[in-house]
Amino acid sequence: MTLARSETGTPAYAVLGFTTSGLDLENDTVRDLAVVRLDEAGGLVDEWGTTLDDGTFADQGTHLRGLLSQMAVVTHNGRLGVEMLRRVMTRSGWDVPTIAQVTTLEASFSYLPRLSRRRLVDCCTAAGVAGAGTDANGQARATAELLVRFIDGAGGVTPTHELTGVTLRAWVYPWPERPARAAAPRPRPTFYRFVEPATPTASLRHLNERQLADGAADTTGHEHAYLTMLAEALAQERLPQPEPPARGGRTGRDEPAGNPALRILHEAAALLRVGDPTELHRAFINTLIAQAIEEDRYAQEERGELFQLASLLGVPWSVVLEPIVEATPVDFPKVVDNTGSSARPAVATGAGPKAIRAWAAANGYAIEPEEKIPWDVVRAFEEARDAQN
Repeated sequence: MTLARSETGTPAYAVLGFTTSGLDLENDTVRDLAVVRLDEAGGLVDEWGTTLDDGTFADQGTHLRGLLSQMAVVTHNGRLGVEMLRRVMTRSGWDVPTIAQVTTLEASFSYLPRLSRRRLVDCCTAAGVAGAGTDANGQARATAELLVRFIDGAGGVTPTHELTGVTLRAWVYPWPERPARAAAPRPRPTFYRFVEPATPTASLRHLNERQLADGAADTTGHEHAYLTMLAEALAQERLPQPEPPARGGRTGRDEPAGNPALRILHEAAALLRVGDPTELHRAFINTLIAQAIEEDRYAQEERGELFQLASLLGVPWSVVLEPIVEATPVDFPKVVDNTGSSARPAVATGAGPKAIRAWAAANGYAIEPEEKIPWDVVRAFEEARDAQN
């Protein structure tokens, strides 16, 4: 499908695609912006794209004002990007009014109710829209085509009032004709983006992007939008690293004010109308742990990533440790360091229980399926593996 040129030429929707420098509203900004404008029937009116420069934004701001004033702004899951754009305009001297906005991700729950994952590419595939790009222009065109499918009643669903009524709300909020004041400099970024972290960065080699995105399943509306954004941010390593965890199995500073990643995520959650994301973070970690246990992917490295991810999201380590200990049929000895602390869980082996059971069966050990693997079998497995290496 390609967008059809409008015969009326009267714009009603401004569909946006973004690339940003990060997720931090205080320090990041919009880098690339694409705008595809449609009329009320979904006909293509015009397209525009640019790379934004805060330092020379006066001309771009005037043109962008002409494109967006009294338009219904549509993104896929880009309320964060729209807020960044608002701040860019505000720093450039513009008094930006309320923006009438909808997202195709939230609309997809009405038009594509059976989907478990709702990234732009997932929704486009389900709606028969080909070629969802990752750059700003590709995002804007794919989102625009998805919007047209929804306006046309994809899946036999009558166009929702949320999509059709937003064009009327947009007329209530005209933009000013010109900037109200001189441009202000962009705030300097904080140092956490450039300082080498004290702990290794979580590479998410084992907790891959598919698995992270699946952690957003079984949610609805705003929660799904937030967890999809979180999964993509984690996969792209776009959040500052957590501080080392304190004793007792909790992160050292798990409040937003003391954890820059949590501050960023709480701001994003508020924009996506989630509120406090604490329980969502815990549910997200629980989903990943359940997947890891089901796939027998919780050996040493995978567990390390889960613990680091828990620290990043302000989730106690016990949330990770308890289901793994319960699922692992091995009597792990308790390890206590010379300070008397047992905060960090013991790591008995880099192999999962399935690998140990298979080795034990091949070497004459009789272990019943419901029986925990005896520690002497684990030790024998370790010795045999070390001998081979």
